[in-house]
Amino acid sequence: MRGSSGSRRARRRWLVLTAVLGLVSTGCLTVPSGASGGSGVSGASSKLISVFVQKFRYHGMPTTISAGVHSILFQNRESFAITHEMIPVALPAGKTAKDLRAEAKAKGPDSEDEWLHIGGDFGPADTGASVVETLFLPPGTYAIACWQTGTPTGKQNGPTHASLGMVFQFTVTS
Repeated sequence: MRGSSGSRRARRRWLVLTAVLGLVSTGCLTVPSGASGGSGVSGASSKLISVFVQKFRYHGMPTTISAGVHSILFQNRESFAITHEMIPVALPAGKTAKDLRAEAKAKGPDSEDEWLHIGGDFGPADTGASVVETLFLPPGTYAIACWQTGTPTGKQNGPTHASLGMVFQFTVTS
């Protein structure tokens, strides 16, 4: 288990709450009164993207998607028992997935706090499990990464999966 995970989750929740409140206050996000079903975002329809992880790599995530609401199905399809996650982060100007991986190698699990999380967590998901999240993604450059630790042999205190290359960069266009 990673240290200070409670403070990380609290920080993540605070960032998500702040982003949602910002969208509501600017009128970009409206929750219809008495709405039944739907995405909860006015005028938007959810697009399903299926992503799975196998051999410490993400598969199925497009390199480019359009801005808007996306439902993402994340599946852990490893052939051995291990826990993965899919954490979406915004990449600052000039940064790439390679920078995220290098930082994960240098700082380990603590490097997760260096990146702005977008939406919720996809995971942790054990082998065979699936998680679905819905995100509103504005135009920008993003990555998904896994800061879980562990190896195929069952060692729990190994390197972060992001440091092993479990990072995928994508662009959201308008």
